[in-house]
Amino acid sequence: MVLASGKDLFNEFERELFPRTYQFLESQNIRETKRLPSRWRANNLVLKATCEWQDYVVKKVENGAANGEINRVTLMRQTYPRITPKLFIIEGTDCYTMSYIFGKSFFELEKEERVPKIRKAGEILSQTYASVSDYEKVDISKCVRESFERYRNKRKEYFKEGELTSQDIDFDIFRQVLNQPSHNDLNAANLLYNGDIKLIDPSEEGFNDIARDVGRYAASCFFNNYDYFGNDKTHSLKIADAFLGNFDPQTLERAKYYMGESFLSFLRFDTITTDKSVLKKLATNLLTQDGRIVSLLEESL
Repeated sequence: MVLASGKDLFNEFERELFPRTYQFLESQNIRETKRLPSRWRANNLVLKATCEWQDYVVKKVENGAANGEINRVTLMRQTYPRITPKLFIIEGTDCYTMSYIFGKSFFELEKEERVPKIRKAGEILSQTYASVSDYEKVDISKCVRESFERYRNKRKEYFKEGELTSQDIDFDIFRQVLNQPSHNDLNAANLLYNGDIKLIDPSEEGFNDIARDVGRYAASCFFNNYDYFGNDKTHSLKIADAFLGNFDPQTLERAKYYMGESFLSFLRFDTITTDKSVLKKLATNLLTQDGRIVSLLEESL
């Protein structure tokens, strides 16, 4: 952890570029600051500012993603205030200050906590997303197909020619999707448990689909539990089932695709205990096979 005074914090942050942020935190009587680890985005600078009355997080986003993330943070806060941190300052295109959430990510939960916590997260997420209405339905099938083709092309070393192509996937299920704001990068590190839940670090990815949040979070927690914590197949399947059981069939149909796309994406990263052939099978089965999601997961391990 990097400890600093308020003044030191803004030497690091190029203080002259963020005067409103600096003045706000000074007005809150900064006691100390420390750098928080970013599990998968090392270029992001995330600092916790401990102040007299409450704590804040100041985030400077890596170049290239800044404007999109800040736009999405703002939209998510406006749409889902229950499950998003409060925003205090947005300054420039790459720096924002929000309330600090005292909570745990999935990785920090004890084993016995994971199933009940993720079941509750699914319940809250389902209720929160279902409470938003009046969005038009749009055709995102072309966007989803293009997304798949990008992932497939980047992972082509794992597949034979003609294996797992866009012709193998039914994209028609994405022709009538509510244009409802979604997080778009909901993984095991981006949902915090604090009695309720809070979603952090969203992404601007060009189209909305709440099923993408459902599928990505389910895939991330399921696979990371299996890979990080001893290949416990039974426990990992219980985690997936507990979360997915909160959602309607139409959402789950699309979430199944996004889970498969997530497994395809995971082929890029180093695993801890699991052979990449397992990820390939998970991706292929979820993307191309009909059936209940948990059954497909079980068949793939």
